[in-house]
Amino acid sequence: MSEKPRRFAMRLEPSFVNYVGLLFSLTGCVLIALCLSANHTNASKDIYFLKITDNPPSQVTVLYGWGAYCEQTPQWQCVSDSSVMVVPFDVHVTARLNATYPSLFKDAVAQDSSLDPLAAPNPPHDPKISVAAILCLLCGGVGFALALTRAMFYRYYQDQYYSRGFLCWAAAVFALLLIAECTIMYGDAADELTVTYPHLVATQGPGLSMVGVAFASFVISGYSFMQGCFSKEEEGYHSI
Repeated sequence: MSEKPRRFAMRLEPSFVNYVGLLFSLTGCVLIALCLSANHTNASKDIYFLKITDNPPSQVTVLYGWGAYCEQTPQWQCVSDSSVMVVPFDVHVTARLNATYPSLFKDAVAQDSSLDPLAAPNPPHDPKISVAAILCLLCGGVGFALALTRAMFYRYYQDQYYSRGFLCWAAAVFALLLIAECTIMYGDAADELTVTYPHLVATQGPGLSMVGVAFASFVISGYSFMQGCFSKEEEGYHSI
């Protein structure tokens, strides 16, 4: 009787694109983690999403991050406060800072809601940015961990179902959602505050750009990890 030929499962070393995806997934995770920690301590006050200063500038500076803010009085004081996560954000800023810095809100220019839709009253609500950021970090972190496992223990883990790629693309979706939410929350607030109150200047910070870079990083890493997933060849799976 002839013996059946033995089949040996190939355990290929990860290719270069795996390390590219590894690098970009790590970059995206670090950027989102930095945004989550923004303004919670004095060390992270330079990462903010909205900056309020008086016009002309003197001593008043308030920086807003996700669930925290820093205020110069004249020393920097950073406070974690989940109540700052509310839309419309310009209404929250006006209500909170008016008690401390009433001079910023003098000579307000009334806005016509028919010409300026942002001036129309909207019920306040929490956009759940922190939840989206945590989910983004979770998906990207697990994708990075699987990529690291693939690089270090390739003899035992091949990722035949492209888990790394799908997780990083899921993180990219959440990052894109964060871009949209931050643009609405902080971008619209900056425009409305600057137009309505001539004695203050509201500008966006580097936080939105960091989220944008994180989104691009997750897209690139997901694309790197998905190489071979949509191949038309019969074997279907290509280890990277």
